[in-house]
Amino acid sequence: MKVMMRAIMRFLPGKMAEGRKLVDEMFEALKKKDYGHFPSVRKYTPWIGGGNAIDAIIVEVEFESLAKMAEFFEKSEADPEWIKTMPQWEAAQQSHEIELYGVMP
Repeated sequence: MKVMMRAIMRFLPGKMAEGRKLVDEMFEALKKKDYGHFPSVRKYTPWIGGGNAIDAIIVEVEFESLAKMAEFFEKSEADPEWIKTMPQWEAAQQSHEIELYGVMP
C-alpha cells in the first residue's frame, strides 16, 4: 500500500525565509544521494488558517510502502551532512508534525 507522509513545519516569527531555504536545500541534497527511489514531493504554504499559518510550510511525500519510507529515513537521517544541519533547523523551527495516510487507489 502506498503511503503519503504530510509534514507540517512551523517556523519562528521572522524565520520563514530561513525555513524555506532549509527546506529547499534539504530536498536538493536528498535528491543527489542514493537512498533508493526519491519520492515525489509537494510543498505548500497556507494562505488562510488559524494561528501562525503564515509561518508554515506543508510538505507531502508519497512512498511506495511503509517499508520504503522507513528505509529512506533510516539512510537519510544517518547522513553526516543531514546531521550537520540540525542546529540550523532547531534555530528556525517552532514545531514539526508528521501525519501518515494510506493512499487510496
